[in-house]
Amino acid sequence: FNAWREVEEFETLFPENSTRFFTVNGQRAPIIRMQPGEVQRWRILHAGYQDDFFLELEGHTMHAIARDGVPLAKMSQLVVPPDSGPAATTSPILFAPAQRVDVLVKAGEPGTYKLQAMPYDQGYEAPTGLFATVIVEGDPLPMELPTSLPPVPLKTITDDEITGTRDLTFSRFAPEVDAAGHWQEFTFIVDGKTFDPNRVDHRIALGAVEEWTVTNLEAHNDHVFHIHVNPFQLTKVNGQPLEEPVWLDTAIIPTNGGSITFRSRFTDFTGKYVLHCHMMNHEELGMMQVVEVVDA
Repeated sequence: FNAWREVEEFETLFPENSTRFFTVNGQRAPIIRMQPGEVQRWRILHAGYQDDFFLELEGHTMHAIARDGVPLAKMSQLVVPPDSGPAATTSPILFAPAQRVDVLVKAGEPGTYKLQAMPYDQGYEAPTGLFATVIVEGDPLPMELPTSLPPVPLKTITDDEITGTRDLTFSRFAPEVDAAGHWQEFTFIVDGKTFDPNRVDHRIALGAVEEWTVTNLEAHNDHVFHIHVNPFQLTKVNGQPLEEPVWLDTAIIPTNGGSITFRSRFTDFTGKYVLHCHMMNHEELGMMQVVEVVDA
C-alpha cells in the first residue's frame, strides 16, 4: 500500500522511492512476548513482492524445521544454499518472496531483542530494518528443543528415476540506464519469450521424473523461481551439489549466470499450470510460462 493506503501499481512502484516499511501480520513493528526458556514455533511467510529478506533474531538462533511447507529431515540452520549468499552456518535466514520457513525459537535471557532484516546483496541491496520486537520476560518456562524430527514425507529422487532433463533461462530487456527507465520499457523473459497464456511451453507426461537447470543471465538481479502444484528437490546451486538436498517450491536463482538444479516428480495432476518468477513485477512483465501435464 502507498502512503494514502491505496494498493500500489506499477506507476508508483517505478521509481521505487515511495515510503515503505515492514509489517508482520499487518502491524508495524509489533511486540512478540516470550518467557525465558520457552520454545515457540513460528511459521513465516514472505509476502513481499520483490525483495529478499535476510532475517535475524538478535541474540537467538532460529532453528528451521520445514521449508515451503515440507518438513526437513533434521532441525537445521541450512536455509541458505552454498554460493547463493551468506554462510549457511550463520543464524540469519535468507528467504525470497513466496517462500515459507517454519522455525523453532527458544527464548534466552530476559531482555528486548530485534527481529530484523540484515544487509544482503541480491544484485542490489536488499532492504533492511525492524520487523518486530521480541520481549523475553516473566517466570522461566523451561522447554527443550527436539532432538529429532518426524520422517520426511517425500523420498529423495535418485539418479535412476530421472526420465528427462530441461534447461531454462531467465533474463530481461531493460533501458540502457535502468534508473531512468519507465516500467513499460522493461520486459522479463523465460527462454527468450514473454508469457503467452495460449502457448504451452513445457508438455510433460504424467509420471515423469525430471531434472531441470534454471539459469539467471542477469548481472544485477537475482530471480525467484516458483512452480505450482509439484514441489521440487533442490540439488545444486551454481552447479555445486548441496550437502543436503532440500524440498522447496520456490528458490532463489543467483545473479550473473547463476543457476539452480532440481528434480521433480509429476505424479498427481494432469492439466495446465504455471511457473514464474515470484518477484511479482517480473512476473507481470512477462517472466512466466505454461506447463501442461498430460496422461499419455
